[in-house]
Amino acid sequence: MDAPAFRRDNRSMGRYRHKVYEKSTTPRWVAVFGLQWQIIESHRLEPGADLSGAMTTTIERLGAEGWQTESEPRFGFVFIRRESDRRLLMLTPRDPFDTRPQAFSPFQSA
Repeated sequence: MDAPAFRRDNRSMGRYRHKVYEKSTTPRWVAVFGLQWQIIESHRLEPGADLSGAMTTTIERLGAEGWQTESEPRFGFVFIRRESDRRLLMLTPRDPFDTRPQAFSPFQSA
Protein backbone atom coordinates (compact mmCIF):
# COMPACT_ATOMS: atom_id res chain seq x y z
CA MET A 1 0.00 0.00 0.00
CA ASP A 2 1.37 3.41 -0.96
CA ALA A 3 1.92 6.03 1.74
CA PRO A 4 -0.52 8.94 1.53
CA ALA A 5 0.87 12.16 0.06
CA PHE A 6 1.93 14.72 2.65
CA ARG A 7 -0.91 17.09 3.31
CA ARG A 8 -0.47 20.19 5.40
CA ASP A 9 -3.50 20.84 7.62
CA ASN A 10 -2.36 24.28 8.72
CA ARG A 11 -0.88 27.05 6.69
CA SER A 12 2.43 28.56 7.74
CA MET A 13 2.12 31.35 10.22
CA GLY A 14 2.49 34.73 8.58
CA ARG A 15 4.75 37.39 10.01
CA TYR A 16 2.96 40.26 11.67
CA ARG A 17 4.65 43.63 11.54
CA HIS A 18 3.93 45.31 14.84
CA LYS A 19 2.67 48.87 14.24
CA VAL A 20 2.72 50.25 17.79
CA TYR A 21 5.17 53.06 16.95
CA GLU A 22 3.61 54.19 13.66
CA LYS A 23 2.14 57.69 13.44
CA SER A 24 -1.39 57.76 14.75
CA THR A 25 -4.39 59.94 13.97
CA THR A 26 -5.66 59.56 17.55
CA PRO A 27 -4.04 60.46 20.89
CA ARG A 28 -1.78 57.98 22.69
CA TRP A 29 -0.62 57.85 26.30
CA VAL A 30 2.70 56.90 27.84
CA ALA A 31 1.80 55.52 31.25
CA VAL A 32 3.55 53.92 34.19
CA PHE A 33 1.52 51.36 36.11
CA GLY A 34 2.10 49.46 39.32
CA LEU A 35 1.86 45.71 39.01
CA GLN A 36 -1.80 45.80 40.13
CA TRP A 37 -2.64 48.37 37.40
CA GLN A 38 -2.51 51.42 39.66
CA ILE A 39 -1.73 54.47 37.53
CA ILE A 40 1.50 56.05 38.74
CA GLU A 41 1.90 58.57 35.93
CA SER A 42 0.39 59.26 32.54
CA HIS A 43 1.28 61.64 29.71
CA ARG A 44 -1.00 62.32 26.74
CA LEU A 45 0.61 62.41 23.29
CA GLU A 46 -1.09 64.33 20.52
CA PRO A 47 -2.08 62.63 17.25
CA GLY A 48 0.91 62.36 14.93
CA ALA A 49 3.43 62.51 17.79
CA ASP A 50 6.75 60.67 17.56
CA LEU A 51 5.75 57.64 19.63
CA SER A 52 9.13 55.95 19.56
CA GLY A 53 10.79 59.21 20.60
CA ALA A 54 8.29 59.66 23.44
CA MET A 55 9.08 56.18 24.78
CA THR A 56 12.82 56.78 24.47
CA THR A 57 12.54 60.13 26.27
CA THR A 58 10.47 58.57 29.06
CA ILE A 59 12.92 55.68 29.46
CA GLU A 60 15.84 58.14 29.61
CA ARG A 61 14.04 60.27 32.23
CA LEU A 62 13.20 57.23 34.33
CA GLY A 63 16.78 55.99 33.91
CA ALA A 64 18.04 59.27 35.38
CA GLU A 65 15.75 58.56 38.36
CA GLY A 66 17.41 55.15 38.86
CA TRP A 67 14.95 52.92 36.95
CA GLN A 68 16.30 50.20 34.66
CA THR A 69 14.43 48.55 31.80
CA GLU A 70 14.23 44.77 31.87
CA SER A 71 14.13 44.44 28.07
CA GLU A 72 13.65 46.42 24.88
CA PRO A 73 10.29 48.24 24.48
CA ARG A 74 9.83 46.56 21.10
CA PHE A 75 6.07 46.04 21.45
CA GLY A 76 5.18 49.33 23.15
CA PHE A 77 5.76 48.27 26.73
CA VAL A 78 8.59 47.36 29.05
CA PHE A 79 8.93 46.41 32.69
CA ILE A 80 11.15 48.73 34.69
CA ARG A 81 12.72 48.18 38.09
CA ARG A 82 14.52 50.12 40.80
CA GLU A 83 15.82 48.09 43.71
CA SER A 84 12.86 45.84 44.69
CA ASP A 85 10.18 48.01 43.04
CA ARG A 86 8.87 46.90 39.63
CA ARG A 87 6.53 48.78 37.28
CA LEU A 88 5.16 48.63 33.75
CA LEU A 89 5.85 51.42 31.25
CA MET A 90 3.35 51.27 28.40
CA LEU A 91 2.40 53.15 25.26
CA THR A 92 -1.37 52.82 24.95
CA PRO A 93 -4.20 54.13 22.75
CA ARG A 94 -6.52 54.12 25.77
CA ASP A 95 -6.60 56.91 28.36
CA PRO A 96 -5.49 55.18 31.57
CA PHE A 97 -8.08 57.17 33.53
CA ASP A 98 -10.95 55.98 31.31
CA THR A 99 -13.04 53.72 33.55
CA ARG A 100 -15.35 52.32 30.87
CA PRO A 101 -15.12 48.54 30.32
CA GLN A 102 -12.34 47.61 27.92
CA ALA A 103 -14.06 44.67 26.29
CA PHE A 104 -17.48 43.59 25.12
CA SER A 105 -19.46 41.62 27.67
CA PRO A 106 -22.51 39.60 26.53
CA PHE A 107 -23.79 39.75 30.13
CA GLN A 108 -24.24 43.54 30.23
CA SER A 109 -27.02 45.37 28.45
CA ALA A 110 -26.07 48.10 26.02
